[in-house]
Parts: sequence; structure tokens; C-alpha cells
Amino acid sequence: MNLPVATATTADAVSTLLDADRLSELLDQPVRAGRLRIKPNVSVLVSLTDRSTGLTSGWARLLWPVSHSKAAQAERLAASLGLDQAPVTRGADGDLLLQSGPVHTDPKLAEPMAGAARQGVLRPWKAGDVLRYNPSRRLVLRDGSTVLRIRIRPGDPADDVHRALAELLPVPRLLDSESVARCQGHVSIQQWCGDTNLAELFDARTAEHTTSEVVSETAAGATRRVGALLAELHSCVEALKPELVDRLPHRHPDPRDLAEVHARQLDALDPDLARRVRAVGGMLPARLPGDPVLAHGDASPDPGVVRALLRADLADRLRPGAPSAGSRRPGLLPRGGSGLPRARPAGGLRRAPTGALRRAAGGGGRPLAPGAAGRPSAPSRSVLA
Repeated sequence: MNLPVATATTADAVSTLLDADRLSELLDQPVRAGRLRIKPNVSVLVSLTDRSTGLTSGWARLLWPVSHSKAAQAERLAASLGLDQAPVTRGADGDLLLQSGPVHTDPKLAEPMAGAARQGVLRPWKAGDVLRYNPSRRLVLRDGSTVLRIRIRPGDPADDVHRALAELLPVPRLLDSESVARCQGHVSIQQWCGDTNLAELFDARTAEHTTSEVVSETAAGATRRVGALLAELHSCVEALKPELVDRLPHRHPDPRDLAEVHARQLDALDPDLARRVRAVGGMLPARLPGDPVLAHGDASPDPGVVRALLRADLADRLRPGAPSAGSRRPGLLPRGGSGLPRARPAGGLRRAPTGALRRAAGGGGRPLAPGAAGRPSAPSRSVLA
């Protein structure tokens, strides 16, 4: 099947890749798009999920003429690494190229994966071992009782913060070795701590259409425990060595700059939403008062593992201690409540008001939140991933 227009727009390309039937026909395999990375009028990259098994099967991307050279680069990289497969490049209608391949041929992850294999850190694995695949960013695999994380950028100083926090909080310990060290920061190994996070606990309850008090209270209790852990995390900055604290980012990112990054992508997809995102960024303060606290890199529901752990995007920066805004989504928390933001002030933080944010976003009841889907559920002890 051909793409719909001679010179596809970014919106056309995204629509094509998100249409599972069209994507499957283009690639001649039953797949759907998973994670999506958009560079307007440059490239659109997606992870691929097998439609019959639900398992990660690879990646695909549409390339505009300005980035056609990247297709040949990916093919040359696979050859230089001696991979058993290479990316497949097809012409698409107009001047776009469609390139795809299995995970180990990922244009940016192929090299660190091959290096990890040479060091004996990455052993043979199968699709069912994939916990998370963010194309051209990171791959997280389960390997028996451990979790292997491969990333395109070295993890220092985040790994050092991780090691320090393992002595203070229930977080999975990093398992260091000479082989891992030879991977030059592109690989980390940690304990496997389970397979259920807070987001899935609520999703499971919603999917079952149940109003059981037992399920609701279990989810609410898990939310409170994760909130309490986040409050503890915020207080850990004083326990870190000064030289480690000095290596962490201290400056709060300008919300206007952050909003602009997202708005530029949305300009090509939904100009009205892009305008609303800029409005939100424009009304937020450029600087926040208060002493710096240790902040989680992804304070959304899925890093809170309630029957242990999937991944570790651990605290890696300092943020002003007040105000602290919880990531909120209608229906995520029981009875329309907000247990996670409610739990965090118990640790000495304040929650930012959300009414003004909703007005800036156009009155919709769904503020933008940076949550990401995780993996499967049921509580015992909460762990910060």
C-alpha cells in the first residue's frame, strides 16, 4: 500500500504508522506501532508490536529526503557490527523512505547492544524478555533474576545516585561488575523486583469495571505508599555526598522552553493543542522558591512498583522543594481522588493548584501528563523504580 500523498506531511506519516492495518501491509507483517518519536518533516520512528502476541518485534521509521542518508548509515552499521540481519529500506510514495528492522538493528542501540554482547553482559534473549523498548533511546530486558538496561547515553551520574539511594530507600540495587564497567556507562544491571506498577493496578481495576471496596482500597493504599516513598526521596538530598550533589542539575528548566519543545511537534499535528501547550508554559514561573530536593526523573504512576519492579529511571536531578505538582489524570485514582499528590505533602511538600492550568489548557478535564505505560499487578511492598 502506498502513502496517501506525493509529499507526505508529518500528520500523514503519523497517521500511516498508527494505522495498524496499513502499517502491517507496508511491512508485510502483522504489527502495530508502540512508542512513537516524531521529528516534524525529518523522521517518524516507532517501536513495533506483534499483533498476535503483543510482544515487541522491532522498529520502523519514515524518513524525509533530508534524512535519507540515515537509512544507508543504519545498513552500514549493521554490516560493520556483523549482525545477522540488517534494516530493510523500502521506497514510499512521494519522497519518503520506510525503513524497518528487528530490535538489535536499532540505528542507535545496535552499537551498545553489540558491545554488551561482546562483554558477555547481554546474553541471547527473546521477545518475551523485553520489558521496555524506547526506540533509539533504551532497551530494558529481563534476564532471570536481573534486569538489564541498555541506553544510548551513559548513565553517570544517575547510576551513582541510584547506588546511594539503594542504601536509603527500597529501590532495586545495581549489580556492578568489570564487564558492565567495560560497557562505558551504556549498560546497567539491577535486581528484578517484580512486575506490577501503580498505573497497571488502576488500569486493571478499571478494565474489570469493578467497584469492589477491596480492590479500590488496595489501589488507594498502594498510591499512598508510593506517595510516601516520593516524599522520602525528596528528603534524601541531605544524605548524598556533596560531590555527588554538585554533579546533579540544579537549575529548574524554564517551563516555556519545555512547552516549546512539545509545541513544535504538535504544530505539525494539532496547532490548537500546540497553542494551548504554549499557554500553559507561559503561565508557569521560570523560577521556583525553596530549598532543592531530590526529584524522580519520571514521577508518573508506572515507576511506583507495588509488587516490586520493572525499571529504574531514578532520581537524577535537584528541584525546588515547593510547589510540587502531582501528575494527574481523571479516573487514574479512586473516586476521582488524587492519592499520590495527597500523600506527598505529608513529606513536607505542597501541591500546586491545577485549576489555572486547566483553564490555560482550554478548559479540558485532562491536563497533559508525562506518564508512560509500564508492565503488569497487586500490592505488597512499594518500590521506587
